[in-house]
Amino acid sequence: MGEQIRIRGNLFAALWALALVAAALQAQPFLSGYRLTADEILFHYLSLKNTLAQNVQFISETAAQQGRVGQFIILPINILVSDVAAVPWARIGFLGAWGGLMLLTALWVGRLCRSKAFAVLSFLMLVTYQRLGFDHMPPNSYPLQNTVPFLLILASRLAGGSQRSLVTNCTLSAVLCLSMVTSEYAWVFGLGVVGCEYLANFSRGKEEGLARLKSRGFALDVTAIAIALAIYLGYRFVHPSHYESNSPDGIWNLSALAWTSFFHVLNGTVLLPIQWVHFAQAPWKALAAWAGMSLLTAAVAWGAFRSLERDRPWLIIAVVGLLFSLYMTLPVAITVRHQTWCAMAWPCAYLDTRSAFPGLAVALVAMCGWLLRFGRIMQVVLAITLGLGSGTTYLYNLWFSQEMNKAAKAWERADALACQPPSSLPEGEALLKAVDPRGSISVHPNFPHADYWRIYIESRRADCTGSAP
Repeated sequence: MGEQIRIRGNLFAALWALALVAAALQAQPFLSGYRLTADEILFHYLSLKNTLAQNVQFISETAAQQGRVGQFIILPINILVSDVAAVPWARIGFLGAWGGLMLLTALWVGRLCRSKAFAVLSFLMLVTYQRLGFDHMPPNSYPLQNTVPFLLILASRLAGGSQRSLVTNCTLSAVLCLSMVTSEYAWVFGLGVVGCEYLANFSRGKEEGLARLKSRGFALDVTAIAIALAIYLGYRFVHPSHYESNSPDGIWNLSALAWTSFFHVLNGTVLLPIQWVHFAQAPWKALAAWAGMSLLTAAVAWGAFRSLERDRPWLIIAVVGLLFSLYMTLPVAITVRHQTWCAMAWPCAYLDTRSAFPGLAVALVAMCGWLLRFGRIMQVVLAITLGLGSGTTYLYNLWFSQEMNKAAKAWERADALACQPPSSLPEGEALLKAVDPRGSISVHPNFPHADYWRIYIESRRADCTGSAP
């Protein structure tokens, strides 16, 4: 018995090691893009132009205009991130935080399902199936806005073990509460995480579910969630939102809401954007990377499938995962603004696309668990299928990272201008064409585009090395 436990432990250690290798390889294309949205350009402009007092005023006015008390926390983070986003080590840090979130998500899901193999498979899906794109999606856009609160929420649920003291429980509940206050995304995520935990307890039996409801932890959970909601709604009552992206004015447009939710979930993957041309025009190195990633993912999946429990209600877990994905899109999908964007623009994706992806990944892995009942051959079939999906995602992301690199050339051209005499600097439209001839950098209407580049170039004159800060 002891020998079997040791062998099983070694197997999972090897599977986790290979999954981390796959994660590291899949992460490489995500280092390409930064400052991809109009908001991030605005934040960078403010960091270059404003004094501290002016930025404090901007944060206060924005929080009041949007009815979001969490902006007092989130906006300083976003402004700081926009300023350091061009630094490679900063982007590695952002990507590491995102990877940490995926790891905690997988560990949390594995604990709920009481399955180490499911945790490995969930992590594998989370890190190998996410699409790269210009769609307000972290870790390339808003790299820390949701990542940090989500990390803290999951950490508060995983920390301390089962025998926690009252002080520890209260501390973790405070972390949960403060994290949920930061945004409607975080509050919805926190509520969903806590709800899934209680649902998992009831799935193991009525007695276990009722015992959890009678526990001290339940009272603390309810208190934390209620306080977070009261703070959020209280601030919004005093400062009603005048911001289209968090106004539930489309909540009764059920067909548009369903359309937006569905495509915001689906467009987190490469299922829709991938085309044959991505294979036909790929260089041999990219095709070799596709094959290597496919084989690596298939090998990890096959090893995990061999150890995946067969007695779990996988079909129910798949349904819950899918519903969780759709649920995570609600803060965005209930707004007319995003319903309109989804109907008129493509791809239909936004910040919530990343928040919804974990539920989709869990649903896919759970469906695989259910299909394994049809014989051992399914282990091979499903492993190959998951491997090909991972390899295809990798190929697409490698291709798309080149598009992001082209956009990033704007800052390299601006850095080069910083090393020229100020008298030779173009003005107005000529400056825009010199820095961003393809119009790759997204800005808001009426944004002082030329002034942004002028101030940026002036900020680079002290260190005109030709490399972005």
